[in-house]
Amino acid sequence: MDRRAALVEELRVGGTLSAKELATRLGVSKRTIIRDIARLQDEGVPIRLDPGGYTIDPTEEIKRAIDRALTGRRVLRIDYDGKAGPTTRDVEPSIFLGGRGGYWYLVAWCRLREDVRVFRLDRITSATLTSERYPEPSKARMDELTAALPT
Repeated sequence: MDRRAALVEELRVGGTLSAKELATRLGVSKRTIIRDIARLQDEGVPIRLDPGGYTIDPTEEIKRAIDRALTGRRVLRIDYDGKAGPTTRDVEPSIFLGGRGGYWYLVAWCRLREDVRVFRLDRITSATLTSERYPEPSKARMDELTAALPT
């Protein structure tokens, strides 16, 4: 694993860490950590500086996974904390939009329910891109997806 990948993994596992803590863990200088973080941020990794140190913003990481799934037509595995409790499901994302009350929504074909579902972003606790691609939705499926949009 290269140093920058190790840095990202340290932040994912360790939560909020200072540049000094990261430098000690990775055996490099604090200056190297700061430079690596700047490069990672330029590459789109959602690292932010909080009062206690650097951290990865999980919501931004989920948004990035959704964006990559949409642009690459890739199946997305999500952990979703819905009203009936937490579930893991594979979905075929089609629309990602902001809505009323400042919430973001993902409209997708849910393979678990075999139906169109609307997922609120703040209830998605994890999103992992799979290697599986899904086909272009049919006109009928697109009509279902559009009808499911929150109003």
